[in-house]
Amino acid sequence: MLSGRIPTGPQNDGVWILTTTHPGSTANRSTSFAVGLRGDPTTFSDFIRLAEDVGFNGIWTQDTLNDKNFSLDPLHQLSYAAGISKHMRLGISVLFSGYRNPAVLARDLATIDQLSQGRLTVGMGVGNAYHRPRLAALGIPTDKPTVRLVEGIAVMRALWAEGEADFNGEIYSFSGIRMQPKPVQQPGPPIIIGARSEPALRRAVAIADGWTGAAMIPAEERDEELAILRDELAVSGRDPASFSISVNVYAAVEPTREEARDRVQQILSVGFKDNPVYTVEGMADRVAVFGPPEECAEGLQKLIAKGVDEIVLHPMYDHPNQLKQLAKAVELAKRA
Repeated sequence: MLSGRIPTGPQNDGVWILTTTHPGSTANRSTSFAVGLRGDPTTFSDFIRLAEDVGFNGIWTQDTLNDKNFSLDPLHQLSYAAGISKHMRLGISVLFSGYRNPAVLARDLATIDQLSQGRLTVGMGVGNAYHRPRLAALGIPTDKPTVRLVEGIAVMRALWAEGEADFNGEIYSFSGIRMQPKPVQQPGPPIIIGARSEPALRRAVAIADGWTGAAMIPAEERDEELAILRDELAVSGRDPASFSISVNVYAAVEPTREEARDRVQQILSVGFKDNPVYTVEGMADRVAVFGPPEECAEGLQKLIAKGVDEIVLHPMYDHPNQLKQLAKAVELAKRA
């Protein structure tokens, strides 16, 4: 789990924990299941309670710069979830470097960690290049995104530590700054990196507590990403048990594979229409887990076998019913 700082809760609290032996490690690792927060804001409370009731280990929000679809601020969603949930981890994937001032963000995240009593996981990344012209037009700095990411993480960690913080970087420099509140988790909430390129993946091993894979990435490319991460863990001499691997997965459960595929493909075709990076045609077959519960469970088992510590499932439609159906698939996966 993330640097040994992610509590999974007692085994009788309704949380699914699968014990598996992952590649590159001689120790048993645990695979947990989380769910992406979905639905209309008026149904969020029901969604969160149901996700916890059927046994999901965590709930995640997404920071999106997409202006085509309705999207609430992810930090406010997590604050809301902190007040409703009891034991689920709360995560965000991923906050974009430069989009928020790291000092302000540090306080926002510490506040959520306080409200949830230490259940927060923070995802960070540089975002996609095609977002930057619009951000720049709004006065948001977009230069040196990698430097902003690396320094931003360092700034937050410095401010989360006890006492006064000092920092001297290329973009951010300060001394004698004290921030309140401090997060419940010390030395701070675990930070995982969303990244795809080889340099960024290797950087994640160097500076973060883990890595998170995007849902729209085909299985073959994800395998390449996992191979790079494992190689860098070996090269750096870092204990694989100190670095968490998390993947996001679009999922749909229906009586037949064909019906589930059609539903997923229809939604992805709308969501990724005219996207300059991702190809819509045939996207469901490349990136999603779908079909009857038994087939979905087989897809989840493949991810577990690849050494994934956390699987974040994203129901695509009919969210309450899909949550229940995905719970069945997870139950089958953990029995296999």
